[in-house]
Amino acid sequence: PYTMGKQVSFDLFAGMLYSTLLGLTFLPKNGIALEVEVGAAFMASIVACLASHPGDVLLTATYKDSDETNGNFFETIQRVYQDGGILAFFRGLNARFIHVGCIITFQLVIYDQIKQSLGLPASGT
Repeated sequence: PYTMGKQVSFDLFAGMLYSTLLGLTFLPKNGIALEVEVGAAFMASIVACLASHPGDVLLTATYKDSDETNGNFFETIQRVYQDGGILAFFRGLNARFIHVGCIITFQLVIYDQIKQSLGLPASGT
């Protein structure tokens, strides 16, 4: 979910931002490229964090409880759910947004810059 959420949403957000901002007659296309890249990358980082965080919570719970009980995957899901309901799968998301969100944003901007330097069109265009 992480990579799919990151790459697909980046292209979709970049396309939406380009189509929205190019509708404004006073903004030239080459003048908004970096802003679109950063904005789309930031929004894609949010999607990637939301898509992958519940799985990482389960993985952490599995390793944390591995010495107590060797339960199966569904027992781990049940333990996490009993610990706080659906919201328990999203504990620690604020820290993840800060840490992983910054990494993904920079990663996608660099990806798009390299793509353009190789002669390929910018994402979303």
